[in-house]
Amino acid sequence: MNRLYKKNKINAASEETSLVDKKYGPFFFDQPVNHSDISAGTFKHRYWANTDWYHIGGPVILTNVGEANATPRARYVTNSSMALLAEKLQGVVIVMEHRCYGESQLGTDYSAQYLRTLNTENALEDMANIIKNVKLPGLKLPPAPETKWIVYGGSYSGNLAAWMRYRYPDIVFAAVPSSSPVEMKYNYYEYFYPIWKYGPKHCIQATEQVIAYVDDILFGSDEAQKQSVKETFGVKGLEYDDDFANLLSYPLGLWQGMKPTSNPFETEFCAIFDGKNDLNGYIEAYARYICNVTEMMCNGYSSVNECLNSHDPNATMYTDLKLSSRPWVWQVCTEYAYWQTGSPTSIPVTIVSRKLDTKWYQRQCPLLFGVENIPSEPQWRYINQEYQGWNIKLNRTFFIDGEYDPWRTLSVQSDSAPVRETNEDTRYVILPRSVHCWDYTVSDYVSDDIKQVHKALYTAINGWITEADAESHNNNN
Repeated sequence: MNRLYKKNKINAASEETSLVDKKYGPFFFDQPVNHSDISAGTFKHRYWANTDWYHIGGPVILTNVGEANATPRARYVTNSSMALLAEKLQGVVIVMEHRCYGESQLGTDYSAQYLRTLNTENALEDMANIIKNVKLPGLKLPPAPETKWIVYGGSYSGNLAAWMRYRYPDIVFAAVPSSSPVEMKYNYYEYFYPIWKYGPKHCIQATEQVIAYVDDILFGSDEAQKQSVKETFGVKGLEYDDDFANLLSYPLGLWQGMKPTSNPFETEFCAIFDGKNDLNGYIEAYARYICNVTEMMCNGYSSVNECLNSHDPNATMYTDLKLSSRPWVWQVCTEYAYWQTGSPTSIPVTIVSRKLDTKWYQRQCPLLFGVENIPSEPQWRYINQEYQGWNIKLNRTFFIDGEYDPWRTLSVQSDSAPVRETNEDTRYVILPRSVHCWDYTVSDYVSDDIKQVHKALYTAINGWITEADAESHNNNN
């Protein structure tokens, strides 16, 4: 899932290239702009499909890639855990783009008028409509439930997989939600807890000490001292303390970006503390890192304040309606929240400044979209009520989470969620020493744990299909 803000343009989507053979797409499906008001017209919904392995009676593995341009993920039709599953089950794999992302656009920019129908309900209806009505090139599939549709997704896309199984059990045979934070939360300080718990101890201790030092100053009354510490970190003149606090949290985003074959959190961030053994050394190293980050982020701006000031309603982040970060920010502003904040004072230590609070996030929503276009607070309680949060109970569902994944703290396998036990109908797997969506990777270089999950997933899905086919056969005799 994206954190605020990426600065890619809407027209940059077409510049990204897909490495997948053109025979797999892209194809386009006429999708209603608003499923509750068909008169609103349709848009071209982009997808890719691989039917190479299909044998009569085989299932369809459907994935909605979620909050991103789908072009780089088109390769999932041939190289991913879902493609591996489709091949073994002699089925089809379909990769669909989410409405309002990539080339599945409802308008010419990301203004509120074109984002109004970007919500959970329409996203799920989009997927249901694909299941019911898509016509694959060169292949006529029997309708669901005769053809078994399995929805696979990771992160927010994993939420959609779980919610599809919950909302449409008649047409969604099974679901594979991976790294899916199905429990919405407003003040989501727990996001950083796995980093604190599992990160390299020296690195985490250094970060704790730097943040404690900075917070002592930011929560004080000495304005000269505040400007001095900002100058140390290369952002002299940055007006607001919460913007400074947000900047200091940037390196922690590398944790979620770790892959089975790479660890940028350690190589790019934690390595800066090597050979440093006191607070002054930690501050010097952290400050140098932030200076480098700021130099890259703010290239082309006249000042760091112009670049990083989230309080200015005329800032580019608010006025440029083609920024591709806007759809996801719309979704968290209207429905999900997920505000990633510093720990409350009831928790003794924090690796994120406590100046980074829910107000920093919430304040930006009306500046982005207009106070008249969004609720005063995201409707996260409604989403939890409507889709059951981490209390959701599903059969024929295979939940996968990474032990070290920050988003596991909101998944059904969170340490705070109701205790679950794996059974024949529902599987719960925590991948040891793994982070976000690591089960997606298919490679000789992944861990044996990931390979075992791939095998277990196939065994479970194949067993459910065999059982359902036998039951159908008995009912027809």
